Amino acid sequence: MPTKATPAQPRRSLQADTLAASVILLLTVTVVQRTVGFGRGLLFCRWMSPEALGEWELAYSFLMLAAPLAVLGVPGSFGRYAEHYRQRGHLKTFLRRAGVWTLVCTGAAVAAIECFAPHLSQLVFGSGEFAGSVRIIGACLAAIILQHTLTALLTALRLYRIVSAMNFVQSVLFAAISLGLLWRRPEMLSILYGYTFACIFATLAATLWAWPALFHLEQPPDRLAHSEFWGKLLRFAFFVWATNLMTHLFAVVDRYMLVHYAGMSPEEALDQIGHYHASRLVPLLMVSIAEMLTGMVMPHLSHDWEAGRRVEVGSRLNLAIKLTALGMLLFGACVIIAGPLLFNVVLEGRYDLGLSVLPWAVAGCVWYSIYLIAQNYLWCAEKNWLQMVPLALGLLTTVVLNLALLPHFGLYGCSMAAAAGALACLFATLTLNRRHGLAIDRGVWILALTPAALGLGVWPATVIAMVLVAASLTTDVVLTTSERQQLWKFALGVLARFVPLRPRPAVST
Repeated sequence: MPTKATPAQPRRSLQADTLAASVILLLTVTVVQRTVGFGRGLLFCRWMSPEALGEWELAYSFLMLAAPLAVLGVPGSFGRYAEHYRQRGHLKTFLRRAGVWTLVCTGAAVAAIECFAPHLSQLVFGSGEFAGSVRIIGACLAAIILQHTLTALLTALRLYRIVSAMNFVQSVLFAAISLGLLWRRPEMLSILYGYTFACIFATLAATLWAWPALFHLEQPPDRLAHSEFWGKLLRFAFFVWATNLMTHLFAVVDRYMLVHYAGMSPEEALDQIGHYHASRLVPLLMVSIAEMLTGMVMPHLSHDWEAGRRVEVGSRLNLAIKLTALGMLLFGACVIIAGPLLFNVVLEGRYDLGLSVLPWAVAGCVWYSIYLIAQNYLWCAEKNWLQMVPLALGLLTTVVLNLALLPHFGLYGCSMAAAAGALACLFATLTLNRRHGLAIDRGVWILALTPAALGLGVWPATVIAMVLVAASLTTDVVLTTSERQQLWKFALGVLARFVPLRPRPAVST
């Protein structure tokens, strides 16, 4: 009897990863990537001159600003709408239209860079002699956009194993290729070539891995009207675009003001930006840790919020802010104490100016890390549009203080202005949280101010960190009694997992 033919099955399916597997994968890859990135950054500083390092810093800042802006925020909507259209049978339509949009925008961005390369060279580097490098930056921008778009898509589909593998391959390849090229030619273009090739290879590999499943997506049951599709998508994408614009402008404005408003020649400005890059090498690790903690804290806060436990949300967020601030203060003090060792021994004394601004670079990164944790409340309260207010205030503070301090203090004034911008951003977020129902206690405000001690040098940073730790353990000034009890209970629970208490065997008689 002939058997009935069965339709061919795709070699792979879009089976999402579980939450536990996703957390393990992302944590592992994050730790490995940060380690590889830190080692790569140290070698960049050792092998390149401050001026060449400054060129790379400005090129990278431009790429990170231009990549999300060029596609007008559409890939940023994947996390919100991929599952929406998947459940309605229109995932294939969504991916096809968003993909075409991304390709068209990418082509337009690369063409614009090619046409206006001399003007962009003047804008980015303060000199027109980098027009050829800007054209290479355009090719690198295309590779970054494609990688970020694919990452956003696979993350939205919860295919974290592919995302983790892609990010790991990109990070390792970037380090290997760029360092190999830098060994022979220690200049910005060597890093650009390495970054471009690493993005292209990782994107192609991930595409080949996911393509069989993506190719066999179900055909849509009916036609989705363009007016209905683009109206909903672009409204959300505009918010993503505006938030990305404010975030990235806030992150890079200090370097570009150093180029255009410090009264220096382009060579002097690039040299000082290289020193600034070296001063932020370790402090930016704190920001990356805070970003990871934000992703871990948010689901718990959201769970309590949806269950109506608003008081618990406030208590958890206050404790998270305090612990983040205390941990960052201690780590920041250690970084400042170890600064001479890092700069004089590891970096061979080539970035003395970077060492002088290290305290304020640390203080600014601590404030920004606390802000990343504090902003979770606005997400829970669904006040997403308010996220731009603290960033706008921080950006305005940075610009105004740079205009006032740069002509007189140079890089030191630039570093202080960036730190003050992060402080303004943090205080604006805490104020908005309070206005929308978060009860902020005294300890949060104290810890929000104390990173200023890091900017004053080794001894103030050390003394303040020790005093705050002692106060947290013995008084209610920083941590309340209830918060200390929660911490001890948590610590004992962790200890019990690693050192289980086994009952003593009975003695036979």
